[in-house]
Amino acid sequence: MGRNLCKRFGPGRLPYASRRDIGGGIAMAATGLLATVVWFAGAWAIAAKTGNGTLGFTLGVGLFFLPLVLPTSFVVGTLLWRKLYPEENRELYGAVFGAMTALASLAVGSLGPALVVAASNVSRGTIPVSEVAGFALLLIPSGFVFALVAAGWFVIPLGAFGGWYHERAKATA
Repeated sequence: MGRNLCKRFGPGRLPYASRRDIGGGIAMAATGLLATVVWFAGAWAIAAKTGNGTLGFTLGVGLFFLPLVLPTSFVVGTLLWRKLYPEENRELYGAVFGAMTALASLAVGSLGPALVVAASNVSRGTIPVSEVAGFALLLIPSGFVFALVAAGWFVIPLGAFGGWYHERAKATA
């Protein structure tokens, strides 16, 4: 049933979705999109009910992760399914690949806030242009830790589920 729904209404209709590697990348991008929508909807609902400024800050910084998350999910998922695909125990490897893709998306997504903060400091004249690269490199680990705390608890298990489900749907088709 899962494969039929995917082929009729979901990402299974996309070009080359039947290929092992592209299908894995599409599944990971779809899982990344689902994780993003659910996380932002939940955080938005909590922030609206509580009126807490910290949650508003978390939402604002989370917006800088968005442009990098979906392309990263697709590329990393495609590469993992292309290069490391096993012949046995596919569902387990699908879950591991999904978790690895989610972790890589959080890592690459942390570039967004680091670059925005660095550019903001340069435009305000707080730091000289010659120090921007070093400043941005110092902010990337902080952004990654922030991403792990704010969203990793949800995104990584959902990525693992998405990879597992992708392999399960292929096996039952």
